[in-house]
Amino acid sequence: MNPIADIPLLHFEQRVNDRRRTSAAPAIDASLLPESGASRPLAWRRLPRDEVEIFASRLPEAATALDEIGDERWVYLPVHPLAEAELPPDELFHSGQIQVSASYRTVFYTPEPGGPFAGWVPAGQTLMIKLHLEQPLPGIAGDRRLTRDKIEKCVLLSDELAAATSGDPLARRLRIVPEFLGVSHRDGGVLYRLLPERGLIPAFSLHSRDSTRPGEPPLVIQRLEALYGGNRRAAAHDLGPSLAGPLVRGMLAGMRAGFSLEMHAQNTLLELGEDRLIEQVLFRDLEGVVFSDRYRQRQGLAPLFPDLANEELLWPGASMQRWYNRNLDHDIGRILHCVLEVLSVTHYFEKKEESIALGSIRREVRAAVREAGLSGLHRSGRWLPFTRSPYGNGRRLGHYYRSRYR
Repeated sequence: MNPIADIPLLHFEQRVNDRRRTSAAPAIDASLLPESGASRPLAWRRLPRDEVEIFASRLPEAATALDEIGDERWVYLPVHPLAEAELPPDELFHSGQIQVSASYRTVFYTPEPGGPFAGWVPAGQTLMIKLHLEQPLPGIAGDRRLTRDKIEKCVLLSDELAAATSGDPLARRLRIVPEFLGVSHRDGGVLYRLLPERGLIPAFSLHSRDSTRPGEPPLVIQRLEALYGGNRRAAAHDLGPSLAGPLVRGMLAGMRAGFSLEMHAQNTLLELGEDRLIEQVLFRDLEGVVFSDRYRQRQGLAPLFPDLANEELLWPGASMQRWYNRNLDHDIGRILHCVLEVLSVTHYFEKKEESIALGSIRREVRAAVREAGLSGLHRSGRWLPFTRSPYGNGRRLGHYYRSRYR
C-alpha cells in the first residue's frame, strides 16, 4: 500500500516544500504563497466563442470538459488573482475556490454548485488549472505567459509524448500527466490537467520537512527507515536503483523518443512504494519539453509533426546533447543532490554511507545510459556551461553545474 495514500497532494505542495532548495519566494501578497494555505475565489471572464481558440486532446475527459467551459456562444476563461486588477470588474464573475501550488500560476480548483466543472471532477481526482501571467513574478525570472503556441504544444504533447514512450521498457515506471484541454485568447490562456487527489508527492517533498509536524525527519528518512530498519548501509547500497533508477530511466525514455523532459523537483511527482522507495514517476508541466524531429530522424524514427508550424514545440536547431546533459545533471541532479544533502546533514548517512550511496547512484546512471544507448550524448568536462543556477549537484555559483552523478 502507498504509505501516503491518504494525504492530499495539495498538502505536500504547500506544507512540505523547503523553498531554500526549490525556488525563491516572490514579493507578492502573502495569501498567494503556497505555504499560506489560503483559499480564494477564482475570477472568470465570459468571452465570445469566436474570439478564442480551443485545443482538446484525444482523451475522453477533453470532450466532456468542453461543456464545462461555456456553450455555443460563450467560453469562460479563468483569470489569475494577480491579473484581476488589470480587468474591468464588470467583465468578471467569481466561481469556485483555488489554492496556490508551488508554481504560483498553477492552482488547485474546487468547483462550486452551478459553476464551471461543478460535478464534473471524478472522485479521487483533483483539477489543476495553469493560468496566464502577463508580467513576471517579482524577483523570479521566467516567462509565465500562456501563448497560443504554448497551449497547442502542451495539448499535442499530452497525446504524443505518452504514446511515444509507452512501449519503451525504460518508461515502465513513467507516466505523463496530460494537459487535456487548453483555451487561447489574445489576452491570455489556460491549461487544464487532472491528477490523483492523494498518494503523490512532488519530488521536492522527499527531502523537505513537513511544516505542520515540527521535529519529524524528512520523508526520505522516514521511508528509508521503514524499508531498511536500522541497516543504513543497505539503504545506501540501494539508493541508486531505488531513487536514481526510476528518475533517470524515465528521462532517457523521453530522450530516445526525441523529447527532452524537464524533470526538476517541481515537475516530477512520485508515487512511493510499499516495498521500494519509488513505485512510479509522474511527469507534469509539458511547457518545458523540448522536441526535435531532426533528432528522431537521426535515430531512425518517423517525424511526429511534419506539417506543424509551432515554434514553441519545434526547435529545429535544438541541441539534444545540450538538453540531455541539462536534464541529467541539473534537473535530476538537483533532486539527487538535495536528497543526499539531507541524509548527510541529519547524520542518517555518515561519510562511509555517503560514499556508498554516491557510488550506487553513479552505477545506476551508467547502467541506464548504456541500456538506453545514449552514451554518445554525454559531454566531457567536470563543469558544463548552461545555467546561472547555483544548484544542480554542485555549489559553484555562476554559469555552470557539475556532472557528479555519472
